[in-house]
Amino acid sequence: MKLENQTILVTGATSGIGLAFATRLLAMNNQVIIAGHSAANLADTLASHPGMKGVVVDMGNPDDVERMVRDLSRDYPDLSIVLNSAGIMRQFDLFDQSISLTDLTAEVQTNLKGTIFLTKAILPLLNRQPEAMIVNMSSVLSLMSGADSPVHSASKAGIHMYTDALREQVRAHHANIYVLEMIPSLVSGTKVIGQYGNTLSSRMIRTTLDKVVNAGIKGMERNRSHVDVGFTKLLRQFMKVMPNQITHIWGQSTLKIFLDRRANQK
Repeated sequence: MKLENQTILVTGATSGIGLAFATRLLAMNNQVIIAGHSAANLADTLASHPGMKGVVVDMGNPDDVERMVRDLSRDYPDLSIVLNSAGIMRQFDLFDQSISLTDLTAEVQTNLKGTIFLTKAILPLLNRQPEAMIVNMSSVLSLMSGADSPVHSASKAGIHMYTDALREQVRAHHANIYVLEMIPSLVSGTKVIGQYGNTLSSRMIRTTLDKVVNAGIKGMERNRSHVDVGFTKLLRQFMKVMPNQITHIWGQSTLKIFLDRRANQK
């Protein structure tokens, strides 16, 4: 797909991966609309990135997502690319009795449900374009769960399965919509990387924002179905031969970092 003179929506674009993609796509002569949950953060991002447009939305609220899509359909009828990058990641000790059941589901609401809500709501608009694209931001944790972040891992695994199913429905309906799943490993320059510190295991699997964006842009231009970035490429091979061992090693490593940090803070 040609990534020039397109109208593009990027969610979760006030920081991290979403902002990096939005910045690159704007520089490629596209009209870029960024969506964020915080009005203040969105205003700051727009002020520091002239040329972008913005919309405030709660991705976990279906009514708010439908409102945003109605506005976008009216104001940007040529919108042809959606990059679902909104997401949060939290660490939980499931044996912590202070955590209520309602505290556990924020990642599912934003990461997974938000992607599902927006995709379903915006399909009619995308289907009217000569060609269109949906890019869903998955994670290395869709292939290998992180024991320190069980709900986040579940949400990313859900995005992976949902994206596969969406792609097959697009094909069955003969829609000219490309569906791409981005699967980066830990990314330097994001909030998530701070949770793991400068340990050997985190250094081994981390990548950079530039590498994620470069790989993503190339994958979008080539209409790829998925793009593995950084350690994800190697992990996919490991998981074919020793999935249980890899999951255990990574899970114990990340969980120890998290629990040790908690103990030191008490």
